[in-house]
Amino acid sequence: MILRDFNNEDDYWRIRNFLREVFLLNDRLEPDTHVANLDHWRWHYILTCRETEPVEQVTNLWETEDGKIAAVLHPICHDEARLHVHPHFRTPALEDEMLALAEEKHFDWTVDGKRIFYLPIFEHDTLRRELLIQRGYEKLQRWEHHWWRDLDAPILEAAVPPGYVVRSMGALDEHPARSWASWRAFHAEEPDENYHGDCSWYQNMQSAPLYRRDLDIVAATTGGEIAAFCTISYDDYTRSAVCVLVGTAAEHLQRGLDKAVMLEGMQRLQKLGCTRLFASTNDPLEDALYRSLMQNMQVAEIWRKIWS
Repeated sequence: MILRDFNNEDDYWRIRNFLREVFLLNDRLEPDTHVANLDHWRWHYILTCRETEPVEQVTNLWETEDGKIAAVLHPICHDEARLHVHPHFRTPALEDEMLALAEEKHFDWTVDGKRIFYLPIFEHDTLRRELLIQRGYEKLQRWEHHWWRDLDAPILEAAVPPGYVVRSMGALDEHPARSWASWRAFHAEEPDENYHGDCSWYQNMQSAPLYRRDLDIVAATTGGEIAAFCTISYDDYTRSAVCVLVGTAAEHLQRGLDKAVMLEGMQRLQKLGCTRLFASTNDPLEDALYRSLMQNMQVAEIWRKIWS
């Protein structure tokens, strides 16, 4: 294997196709490999959240001598990374080399000056678990649940409460309302004066390659206030989709709006030919929502290493 840095924009599109190949070879069961999550990292985690440096500065590839991508390493945030490995080239030696590089490049600092790094792994991944133990990691009492549902049966009609309508996201003039809904969904405990009012981040979301406004679904009041949202990325090559953002503004909770926008999304996906939908979370409330709508779930364990 030849280890190299990310060279140019062509590498990004090669990596996207590499992930599609790996995703299909793994029977579409590992959503971390879904191309929509890579895009979400680049167009949201990097451009909006500033979680990492630009993709070209933090991504590494392992290639065979004939130029085929065998593995890719990139961070997902400032202290956590993703290791994508083609199943035909997966060995303990390659994974160990990837872990060593991840620890070298993608760690953060504790308050007492030690290095810290997190890595989620699926609970069935015994190869990676053994390597983590050998390298001094500990498993935390934390989890990520990765849900999925096959869309091969009729989808229930959404029960939309009176006073709301479920529809596609509007045009640019609706970005302020959509941005405020996100703030009220994910920052409800913070004072409103902390809200910066800049909704330009939503144009980053809409710039992602798989973004479609017909799969960016909102529940809105008759007065135009956005109460809930479900943004879905659909990859027609793998005929699978990912719910990249789902939320309900705090003042509209407990009305079934989150379920309504997701069910609408599933119905639209079916008409597009999608056959599987994914959603991932480490939040108990989101977990309850996905449990009520999805059929299957696998657990990702959270492992951590702290060292001097």
